[in-house]
Amino acid sequence: MTPTVRPKRVWKSRNIAIWTVLSAVIVFILLSLISDLEALETALVGFPLALLVPIGMLSLGNYFFRYIKWHWYLKLLDHRISRFPNLLVFLSGFALTVTPGKVGEFIKAYIVKERFHVPYTASTAVLLMERFTDVAAIVLLSCFGLSLEFLHWTVAVLPVIALLVFLMLLRNRSFAGWVIDQTTRFRLLKRFSKPLRTFYEEGWILLEMGVFTKSLLLSLTAWFLEGLGYVLVAWGLGSPISIVEGVLIYSVALLGGALTLFLGGLGATEGGMVGLGIIFGMSRSTSAASTIIIRVMTLWFAVLIGWGVFLFTPGLRSLLKSAGTDEHELTSEEIEVTSERGV
Repeated sequence: MTPTVRPKRVWKSRNIAIWTVLSAVIVFILLSLISDLEALETALVGFPLALLVPIGMLSLGNYFFRYIKWHWYLKLLDHRISRFPNLLVFLSGFALTVTPGKVGEFIKAYIVKERFHVPYTASTAVLLMERFTDVAAIVLLSCFGLSLEFLHWTVAVLPVIALLVFLMLLRNRSFAGWVIDQTTRFRLLKRFSKPLRTFYEEGWILLEMGVFTKSLLLSLTAWFLEGLGYVLVAWGLGSPISIVEGVLIYSVALLGGALTLFLGGLGATEGGMVGLGIIFGMSRSTSAASTIIIRVMTLWFAVLIGWGVFLFTPGLRSLLKSAGTDEHELTSEEIEVTSERGV
């Protein structure tokens, strides 16, 4: 069956850029409102700028380990892309981070399809496993911090057990097949049955215990580095929190933001970070200042890098423009044909 193409304006880079800037301004205003503006300004002005260098390096370390995972996943699925071009593709996804559930990062799937002929089935499986391992790592870091600070050590063990059980169920083809088959019983889910089975078969190798363990370690390292960056920010503002406390605050806030599925966790993440900072002894203004600085050096630093890649890479910029004009809406038949042809 010949795939059908449905033109649909989805990616509008100029509009996304405008909303990205507006989102940053709105969040900054809200953080200013919940703290003493004069004290907040004093804290921000007094922050030692030299610390921005190691904090920025820690953020780059986060991006590096996550890129290693992205590149490795594609290689496991037999899609070998040169390291530097693939790095540019990975970084370009950051430009659309501030989208609901980070779905904007699916622009990477479009780019590797157009430039390197990677089928959507493979790239989508990689993107989903990326997100799954990142969330799993943040959950583990949060639970580990909670077990050390407040709760019993089993709080750190139970999520690990739950994760292993979930992984074993997901790796069981019979169980996964049964779950996918159940979608055919519901009208709204029926059309997703074939694509889900295709995604599952395509990405099954990524669920192998050895592969999952290594990718989870990469994610744990990546997000620990950003948590450490938050610790440096707090220390620079005169707050004597421990490394465990800092990583806990950062991880729990990120997790809360991720669960909202709203524009890269905007608002929820910042609010949670300010509240947790106050719980751990920071003043309201210090906690708000810490939040502003770390979000600039992690989220907004990444967004800036993403747009920089598009700006200085004409090939990627042209793909972003073409994606804004014609977005292919994949039907189950299209996925089957795409998978069979490998294009």
